[in-house]
Amino acid sequence: MKYDKFESEGKIEAANGMNGACNLGVAGRGESVADAVAASHKAFARGSKTKVAMWGVGVASFALVVGLVACAPSATTGKIEAAPSPNAAAKHATPEADEFGVVTAESWKDIYPNEYASYMDNASNSPDSGKKNYLETYPALNTMYKGYAFALGYDQAAGHLYTLESVKETPRTQQKEQLANCITCKTPQFTALVNSEGDGVYAEKFNDMIGQFDEPVSCYNCHENDPKSNTVASKFFFDSLGADADSIPKDAQVCGQCHNEYYFNGQTKVPANPYSGREQMTPDAILAYYDSMGFADWKYPGTDTPMIKVQHPEFETNYGGGGSYMTNLGYTCADCHMGKATAEDGTVYVNHKWTSPLENEDLLANDCSTCHSDLKAEVAEIQAHQEERVQAISKKIEQLANTMTDQVAAVTLAGDKLAQCQKLHRNAQFYWDFVMVENGDGAHNSKLSDETLDKSEKAVDEALALLA
Repeated sequence: MKYDKFESEGKIEAANGMNGACNLGVAGRGESVADAVAASHKAFARGSKTKVAMWGVGVASFALVVGLVACAPSATTGKIEAAPSPNAAAKHATPEADEFGVVTAESWKDIYPNEYASYMDNASNSPDSGKKNYLETYPALNTMYKGYAFALGYDQAAGHLYTLESVKETPRTQQKEQLANCITCKTPQFTALVNSEGDGVYAEKFNDMIGQFDEPVSCYNCHENDPKSNTVASKFFFDSLGADADSIPKDAQVCGQCHNEYYFNGQTKVPANPYSGREQMTPDAILAYYDSMGFADWKYPGTDTPMIKVQHPEFETNYGGGGSYMTNLGYTCADCHMGKATAEDGTVYVNHKWTSPLENEDLLANDCSTCHSDLKAEVAEIQAHQEERVQAISKKIEQLANTMTDQVAAVTLAGDKLAQCQKLHRNAQFYWDFVMVENGDGAHNSKLSDETLDKSEKAVDEALALLA
C-alpha cells in the first residue's frame, strides 16, 4: 500500500476555496502492515512486484476481491468479536487515560495481553524493512507530481506503529510547511484532541503540534476507550457515509475512516470526503464532485493544469457504487486482514497484527480455500496485470505533461486547445492515480481497477492525438 501520502498541501481553492491535503494515510501506498483496525492509514504498500506478498496488509486493507465462486464469511455480519483474555473479566475498570483522553495500547496490555502482543508484532514492518522509493519504482511520478510535495519524497509506508515517526521524517513535512491536519490518522491523540476541542485544531501549524504526541495508531482509533466496541473516531468520515452508515459493517468503517479519498476545506482546513453515501463513492462521481467545485490540489507548472492528487481510496474501491465482489459476500477488512488466533492457553482472540491474507496460512487453508484453489497465484496474476498497465499509462501521462509544457512555452498551445488538453490531462492522471495509490493493487476490485485505467488511457491518448 502506498501508505498513502502525507501531504498537507491542499486542493487549490478554485470556486469554493476548499483545498485538499496531506493524505490521511500513513505514508503512501506501501504500508500494508499496520493498518490499525480502525483508522490506520495506509495506505497499503504498493511495492510493485513485491506487492503480491504485501497486498492488503493493513487494517484497512479491504477484503479480497478475486471473484470466483461464492464464498461466505465466518460471521454473516462480518464482525469479528473481541475475545478478551481471562484477565479481562477480573478488571472492569478502564485504565487511566493520558492528557488527551486516550487510553494507550500499553495501558491495555494486562487486560488484553494477546491482542496487545499481536499489535506489537507490527513492529516487524519497520522503515528499515526494505521499503521502496516510489519515485524510483515509478520514474514517471517525478514528472507527474511536479510542483506538488509528493515529488519531494514518496516512500512505501512502514506499519502503523511508525505513523508518527514516518510523518515527522517525510520530506513532505520536512521541506514544506504543513498544517496540523496532516496529523490526522497518525495518532489517536490528535483525533481525541479534535474531538474534545473542535475543528479549529486542524488549522494549527504542523510543527507547532507534532511534538506533543507519542502514541502511534492504536486502540483508540478504532475503539475509542471501549475495546468491546468499534467506533469511528474520525467524525468527518462517519458523516460522509450518510444513511449508508447503518448498512456498512463497523469493521469496515473503522478502517475506512483513514483509508479513503478526502480533501481539506479551504477555509477551515477540516478533512472532508467528496461524497455523501456509497453511490457517490465511484471514481466518476468523485471527479465530477471536484469538477463542480473547481477544486485542484495544485496547478501543474508550465501549463497551469488544475491537478488532483488521489489519496488511498481503499474504502471507496470496496464499498463505492455497487461494491466489490468480496464485500458483497459479506467480508470486511478485518475478516481478511486480522482474523482470529489461538493463544498457547487455548484462548481465542482477534489478531491485531494487520497483514495480507496471503500471509495468513490458517485463513488460506480454512476459509479462502473453500473457493480458491490457489489464491496466491490468482492475486499475483491480477496484480501483475495491473502493474503492467499502471507503468505503461504513467509513461503516456509523463509524455503528455512534457509535450504540453514544451508547446505552451513555444506558444503553440493556447486558448481552447490548451483548455481541452488541460481537462484531458487532469482526468487521465486522476483516474490513473485512483488505481495506483489504492493499496490492493487490483486485488480488492479488479473490475473497477481495469475500468478506471481504461478511462485514464482513453483521456491521455486523446490528448496526445490533439498535440501530434
